Amino acid sequence: MKKILIVEDEKDLAENLRDLLEALGYVVVKVFDQAQFVLEYLKTEAVDLILMDVMIKGSMDGIKLTEEIKKSHPIPVVFITAFSDQGVLERISKGKYEGYLLKPFSLQALKSAVFLALNKHAILEKDLEGASKNSLKIRDKGYVVPVSQDDILFVEADGLYSKIVTIQKTYVLRGILKEISKNLDPKKFVRVHKSFTININQVTSLNAKELVIGEHIIPIRRGFYKSLLGLIKLN
Repeated sequence: MKKILIVEDEKDLAENLRDLLEALGYVVVKVFDQAQFVLEYLKTEAVDLILMDVMIKGSMDGIKLTEEIKKSHPIPVVFITAFSDQGVLERISKGKYEGYLLKPFSLQALKSAVFLALNKHAILEKDLEGASKNSLKIRDKGYVVPVSQDDILFVEADGLYSKIVTIQKTYVLRGILKEISKNLDPKKFVRVHKSFTININQVTSLNAKELVIGEHIIPIRRGFYKSLLGLIKLN
């Protein structure tokens, strides 16, 4: 059963929402009316969706609270508000959210908004999971960058670090070549030398001693030429 958190400062509406959601088969885990309680709760507990009132108690409203939550928690949020003025709508539209309900709303509107938000999030997670399987997460200048494995030309050992050489640029990743290679698709990547793991789809030519990828010449370990030749489909 999906777990829902309600953030609403109108007690009667919050209780009504709880009753409606439970009647629809959801579990309401908590009801909060201030941002600080929500952020504290989410440090230790997981929820599947948040129903977020725009105007809540405290210095942080629901829109700002959602921004804070989305920084560290990929939780779908459905806004609920009595305000329909342009300013509020523009602030909501600029952020990340999965639904919007204008008070007063019907049971059918609530049912549809919650269902669509959960479904949209499930599809997004599935897409991200598929994308992550074909990418390598690299920290670059303080940011985590998902690099497509298809764009990686080769990985070169550099002491306790490894150089990830891609079509666009070179990244330096902390970790020895053996460990980095474990995260690469074995159907695409082969360790051809003690210092190199290469993308076999990027090889343009080779001989018994070395191979060429773009402008790079990479050595091949002794006795590996015939095996490598069988794996590589030259363009």
